[in-house]
Amino acid sequence: MNRKTIRKIPAALLAAALLFLLACPASVNAEGAILPLDYREGGKPLKAEGWVFEGKNPVSYEDSTIKVTFEREEVTHLLYCGNAAGETMTDESWIVRIKIQDPSQLRTAISRDTYTGQARADAAAIANSKNAVVAMDGDFFKYENDTGYVVRQGELIRDCADRNLFDLLLIDSEGDFHAVYSATTERINAYVEENLTPLGRTVMQTFNFGPFLVEDGRVPLIAQTEVANHETYEWRYPCQRICILQTGPLEYGIVEIYGRGGETTGMTMTEFAEYVAEKFPDAILAYNLDGGNSTCLVAWKSAKAGKCEMICKKGGYREITDILYFASAED
Repeated sequence: MNRKTIRKIPAALLAAALLFLLACPASVNAEGAILPLDYREGGKPLKAEGWVFEGKNPVSYEDSTIKVTFEREEVTHLLYCGNAAGETMTDESWIVRIKIQDPSQLRTAISRDTYTGQARADAAAIANSKNAVVAMDGDFFKYENDTGYVVRQGELIRDCADRNLFDLLLIDSEGDFHAVYSATTERINAYVEENLTPLGRTVMQTFNFGPFLVEDGRVPLIAQTEVANHETYEWRYPCQRICILQTGPLEYGIVEIYGRGGETTGMTMTEFAEYVAEKFPDAILAYNLDGGNSTCLVAWKSAKAGKCEMICKKGGYREITDILYFASAED
């Protein structure tokens, strides 16, 4: 229909159509439900019938706006340092695949719903307050109050990217992942101006941790990343680890490895990157987030409980300041 045709529609008919849309919001949501940008808001309440469980472990959740599958496995790998060098270690791993309908369903939340202070909270409690389908720990940004370029839910929280410490994960308003290496404010602004602004996109979330583990299905040389150069986050030691990744438009994954012995067991960063690439050969970008005793993956463990819990509870877990989560938008 061209503009001339539109002009011929009687005003009364347009008004009637507008009233119909206002009276029937559910019909609009059926095509494209959108969650509010406000970080204090969460997703829609989850439906118990959307869950499938195997014993106490989640298998999947699905409704008209989101589909999430969970896979648990045991991973055996070789230890090469300390008194246990040469021995094998079996750790628990979780692989999560997520498909959402709208970018607003990829969200972040913070302890006590405030960006100020250093208060921490249990990840499951934060996730429950936002009706998360699945949640993971973020980058502990509230404790790095003089570092990083932090955007959450489209709001610029901090611009202290002058020390060139991090490779930045940027998530845009369409839910796509971008890599900004050695991320200073100047480089971030230049990247946005060149790659997002021409498409009418904006920055929705940023994370200051890293490194990037997989790029277009390939594992980079971790030893040459900024994280490694600054000897940050014990990149070459076995550790509990977790990452977020994108495989396609509004399609994502989470990979977590638990070190049963605590913070100092698990995989090295390179081992973890190779494992992620094996599980997600279609990964466009995979990004390492806060590990060690901050590592957590949260979802329902039974329909009866009707709330989020840690999928694998371990000793030494600490409360955190922020989560990344996926939510339902179905009314």
